Amino acid sequence: MSKRQQPSRGSAQELAKSVQNSPNKAKKSDNVTPKAMKETKLESMDEVSKIDELYKMMQTVLAKLETLDLINERILSVEQNVKSLTESIEFAHGEIRDLKEEMVKRKETERENYSRIKELEDSNRRLQDSVVDLKARSMRDNLLFHNIDEAEEEDCTEVIYSLLEEKLDMPEARSSMKIDRAHRVGRKRDGRRKPRAIVAKFNFFPDREKIRFNAKKLRGTKIGISEQFPEEIEKVRQTLYPEMRRAKAAKQRVRLVRDKLYINNV
Repeated sequence: MSKRQQPSRGSAQELAKSVQNSPNKAKKSDNVTPKAMKETKLESMDEVSKIDELYKMMQTVLAKLETLDLINERILSVEQNVKSLTESIEFAHGEIRDLKEEMVKRKETERENYSRIKELEDSNRRLQDSVVDLKARSMRDNLLFHNIDEAEEEDCTEVIYSLLEEKLDMPEARSSMKIDRAHRVGRKRDGRRKPRAIVAKFNFFPDREKIRFNAKKLRGTKIGISEQFPEEIEKVRQTLYPEMRRAKAAKQRVRLVRDKLYINNV
């Protein structure tokens, strides 16, 4: 903004001199008395004083005008900064609004994905339960015989028949019970380790149950008989055995059915 031109102090003084030197129109004649001349001089000095005061007032006004110009420039600068800040805030608000919309969409997508994953997990669990149930049903007629010494070229079916006849007092086992197949479980071990269990599949479920209930006759020997279950069920049963033994020690009625432990029918 252009600065206003300030009047110089010299011009004011020259104006005062011109006033002093100018003829006084109020004079009525050239013959003036000393008293009149003194009064005229005083009037001229008074006029000069007034002009000086007017000059000072103009200087003050111009200074204030310059201050107002500076204030106006600062106001314009502040307004520009405020406008720029407002635009930045509006841009930030727009970004935040876009982010909120994106977050809403993402949460909705996550909710849908979670629901789908939950459905898949439920479906997978049901499928696994079905597979485990099928495996358990396929083993329903099986029994495991533990700690029976292994021999080279052995016939596991004959080994089981001999055990039934000799240890479980079932002399007619070969003729009355049919074993579909029998074999050792797992890879062959060296002689220093426990012998592998023999799994035998019986053709008739009541025959399997009869053998299982007669297993108490093997007490005092190292041989044992147990049901065969899938690995998933067997892991659960392993965690239930300590509780089952404590319940038996407390003279409670205990029944372990697959992967469920019932104590006093509860």
